[in-house]
Parts: sequence; structure tokens; C-alpha cells
Amino acid sequence: MKTKFYLRKSTQNSAIYFEFRNGKTSKFRASTGFVLRSEKEWDTVKQKVKLPSSITNSSLINVKLSELKSKLDNIFYESTNRGVDIDKIIQAFDEVFGTSKTTEKNRNSCFLQQNIVTENSNDFLVYYDWFLDFYSKNNSPYTKKVLTAGTLRTMKSSYSILKKYIEQKGLKKIFFNDINRAFYNDFVSFLNTKKYSKNYIGTIIQKIKTVMGYAFDEEKHTNLEYKKSYFAKMTEIVNHPYLDLLELEKIDKLVLNQREMDLSRDIFLIGCNTGLRIGDLLNFIKNPKIITQNQRDFIQVSQSKTSNPVIIPMNPTILKILAKYNGSFPSYLHQNIINENLKSICKMAKINNPYEYSRTEGGKVILHKMPKYKFISTHTARRSFCTNAYYSGMPVPDIMAISGHKTEKIFYNYIKVDVLDNAARIAADNPFFN
Repeated sequence: MKTKFYLRKSTQNSAIYFEFRNGKTSKFRASTGFVLRSEKEWDTVKQKVKLPSSITNSSLINVKLSELKSKLDNIFYESTNRGVDIDKIIQAFDEVFGTSKTTEKNRNSCFLQQNIVTENSNDFLVYYDWFLDFYSKNNSPYTKKVLTAGTLRTMKSSYSILKKYIEQKGLKKIFFNDINRAFYNDFVSFLNTKKYSKNYIGTIIQKIKTVMGYAFDEEKHTNLEYKKSYFAKMTEIVNHPYLDLLELEKIDKLVLNQREMDLSRDIFLIGCNTGLRIGDLLNFIKNPKIITQNQRDFIQVSQSKTSNPVIIPMNPTILKILAKYNGSFPSYLHQNIINENLKSICKMAKINNPYEYSRTEGGKVILHKMPKYKFISTHTARRSFCTNAYYSGMPVPDIMAISGHKTEKIFYNYIKVDVLDNAARIAADNPFFN
């Protein structure tokens, strides 16, 4: 007697089949109803789907395969010396899969259809939609984790914008092979009519490149136009503001009688003294983790974007905030609430000196000039930490270890260091100029 699970390949996919043999005359073979996109996903020796996998519900498929094996073990054990009744094999198979030749309805058709949709369709949006749903619940084969909330948010936004583009053009679909130079130029022109910033357009292009890359690796298409140099993620350095130590001190000294304003100020100041991304900061506020070494307390965070663990020393400002809340961190507030309050807080602190920056919007350079407090947001905290830490003389690798910047080039583009101030610092610290 022999049993096995194996792949049966067709032109589009590979179906998982089961076979039972008992001599030359007794044989049963049927499809489980599960379909793999590639035979590379299948472990021939172990007769199951390899994990981790990009296959929808791959773990559930393996559970079902194991369930049948367990049932067969019981049948073989009870049938010792009496032979195996093939009807029992078929019955066990139907109980698990409901997909034998004697069964009218494929109980696993939902899995079959889902894979066929993504396997046979050349529709880029259909795959993009599947991508968002699947990788919001399953680990990416590259990052080994599901899409973070921030990434998922920008990917959904990019998807919606691409959908509006298709609708405006009067198209019903856009196919993988349509993602080429003509599409790139026309799509960027469309985005410029919406007055999007150059950096935001670059983000949208990057998301399209990401989805095309996943689809290519999964053998959905052979179009490599998205990898060419013209299909670039455009960027520009924008002189967003940061708050220096004197400005932060003004905010710290404010007397705020309204609780929500007070909490917003304190959460913002913690961000200015830790450099955490706002998502990581607010997750930490919900569930603070503190470790102590040599009588000193440290904040411990796992960064959602990089999954890197970060340990940050608490400075006097954070310790002062903790004392204010009897040893606890301030209560959680939603990011939108903090952003609404920050401008009022900074205005009260008289951070109203004229500030201006330029950025490309709709293909044109636009100058923004207003009182500085109008430009302050939760992200200003992270920028302020990195810049103030740099001015304090903290080594760049140490700052990057906390901030999570991957390269010094990106870090130096991110921090806001005045060119003249930086030259003065170099002249003061370097004997070459003295």
C-alpha cells in the first residue's frame, strides 16, 4: 500500500493531487482542489507546501494534508491483516477535501479560484488588489513580515490614485505590459495635474515598482520596463523645519491647563528626545517597555518599519515628564489630535518667526512662507532629535542606530544643518583650520 501527495502541472499552475495504491488493481487518485503558482513552493520529500510561502493560506493547506494522513494512519491501523477497503480511503478524502471524483462540488474551490484569478490574469490592478489583501495578513518572502500600517496606508493610497487615473483615461483595465515609458510619462503628468509634490509622486511610483517586482518574481509577467532608469522614483530635498533646544525649552515651560493640549505637548517632547517615528512612539506609549542597567533607565522599542530593536537612554526631559505622571508615561492620543494641538502649542510658545521652504508641486517650484509654528507636526519631533543630536556632537552612527536611517547619505539629507553653522563647527573642531 502506498499513498502520496504530488503536484500535477498544467500550463498555468500546479495542482496538489493525492494518490492511493494497493497492488495493481486497487487505486484512487483525486485533486485536493489546492493550486500552487509554482512547483518551487512544493517540498517533494515532505509532500507539503514550503514555509514561509506566498501561497494564500499555505499553513491551512498543510494542516489539511496532515489531517488526511492522520485519518489514513487510523484506517491502516484498524485494517491490519484484513486489507484496506478503498471506499474508506475515498470517504476519508471526501471528509477532508470534498474533492474526489465522486463529489459534485469542490469544497476548496475558493482557494482554487483565488489562485486562478492571480495566475491567469494580466490585469495589474487585480494583482495589486490581491497584493494588498494577502501581504496585509501574510509575511512577505523578502521582509519576512506583513506590511506595516504605514506602508499599507501609502500602498492603498497609491492604488486608489492609480485607479482614478485609469478611470479618467476611460480604460477598463491596465495590464502588466502597459507599465512602460509611455505609461510612466502620462501617469506622472496626471499626478502633476493633481498638484502632488515631487516626493509624493516618487512614493507612488515606488509603490508601483514594488508591486511589479513582486509580480515578476511570482512569474505573473516578464515586463522589466519598471526596472529601467527612466522609471525612477523622483525625490527632492525639502527644507522642512526642526525645533532647536531653545524652542523646545519654550514649549516645555508652557503652562497648559487643557489636558489634551498638555498630553500632546508631553508626547511631542518625548519624540523630540528619542527620535522615534510617530507610529513607534505611540505604540510605545500604549505599552511602555523600560529596562534598567547600572541604575539607569532605557526605553526599549522594536521599530515597525525595520523590525530593529532600539534601546534609547532617557534624558532629563523624559525623566521630568515621567515624574509629572507619577512614574508613568502620558496617556495615548491619536496622531491627528496631537497634530491639531501642536500648531496652537507652538504659537503659544511664540515660535512665530518667518519660515519658508520650497518644494515642487504639480511640476512647479512653489515657495511656502508662513510663521514657523504653522509648519510643525509630529514628524518635526524626529527631525528635531536627529538635528539637535548632531549639533550636540553625538557621533552620526550613534544617532543612526536610534533613528534607523540606513545610510549616512539619507541621514545627512534628513537632518537640518545650516551650511554656515556646519562650516563654523568644522573650523572650531579641526586643527587644520586653527
